[in-house]
Amino acid sequence: MSRSPRKEAHSRHPEEAPEAMRRLIDDLRRDLAISGIEREQLQLEAEELREQTTLYAQVCATLEARLDAVTGQLRRTERTLVEVRQRVDDERIFRRSLERQLLASRVEADTAEEEFRVALEELDQSSRELAESNARLRDLNETLERQVDRRTAALKAALADRDALIHEIHHQTRNNLQVISSLLNLQASRLEEPSAREVRKSFGRIQTMSLVHGLVFDDSSTADMPIGPLIATVCDRMAAELEPSPGIAVQVTGGTGLVPLKVAGQLALIVAELVANALTHAYPPGDAGSGPNGTVEITVTGEPRVSIIRVRDDGIGLDESRTASRRGLGLLLVRTLARQVGARIRFASAATPDASPRPLRGTEVEIRLPRID
Repeated sequence: MSRSPRKEAHSRHPEEAPEAMRRLIDDLRRDLAISGIEREQLQLEAEELREQTTLYAQVCATLEARLDAVTGQLRRTERTLVEVRQRVDDERIFRRSLERQLLASRVEADTAEEEFRVALEELDQSSRELAESNARLRDLNETLERQVDRRTAALKAALADRDALIHEIHHQTRNNLQVISSLLNLQASRLEEPSAREVRKSFGRIQTMSLVHGLVFDDSSTADMPIGPLIATVCDRMAAELEPSPGIAVQVTGGTGLVPLKVAGQLALIVAELVANALTHAYPPGDAGSGPNGTVEITVTGEPRVSIIRVRDDGIGLDESRTASRRGLGLLLVRTLARQVGARIRFASAATPDASPRPLRGTEVEIRLPRID
């Protein structure tokens, strides 16, 4: 077994042992200092390694976070890519559907074009037929117009002849009425009272009929005519002929209602007879109740058709119970004319105790015309 050099040196040189010990201690101290320095360096290196390890761990964490973010982005990108692929597939399907629809539309367009062409051909044929029909229609229209012109000319000639005949009939009627009036006037001049008075009444009625005939059947006669102006003219003529007391007036009031031409004459004669009766009998001389003044009022009611005509006076009144049994020519004429036009006559008088409604004074005669649609 070999011995260490220090022990050998110590054994060889006992006197050199302390010196060697010191050198050994110095070497040990130096080795220890070197070991401490190396340990500090190692510690520093370890600290650096720990710091680097920490830094590397942080870097790794950062990289992991980035990796997670990149991974999430990649997943989102994958989902987006899947959605894009799905949209692409949908668009491809939609495009194919559009292509099929476009193909079907083209087929329909071709069919419609063919149908339109056929329709145009039919329209052309119809246009030619219509032109031929129009030509025939024009010919027929011209022929019809010529026939209508000839017929119109014939109708105008016939109408002129009819108007001339009617005018001549009216003229002859007025002449005949004038002759009758002259004969009655001549007869009245040869009779004594009261027969002469009755003849003069008939003479007045004939004069009234002649006046009404001339007013109704003039050149401007139409199917309907306003009755108010006709009645006013007749009443003015009668007031001038009968010459009532100065305080007695005849008034015509009401609207502008119309009556048929065929009943206008009869209505005017009815009103004329009632007004003449009022002027003759409603205001006898010396009647203190009537006073110096009096009014005979004719009221025309109804628009546009006349429905009621009232003749009212404020004289002494007429007993209605006696009017039904009286056989005077005036009332007989009134009732006869009323039956001819289908009118209803109603008498109301202050002299009739049980009349309802009863006027306060005088007599009221209501002429109610039938309704004409």
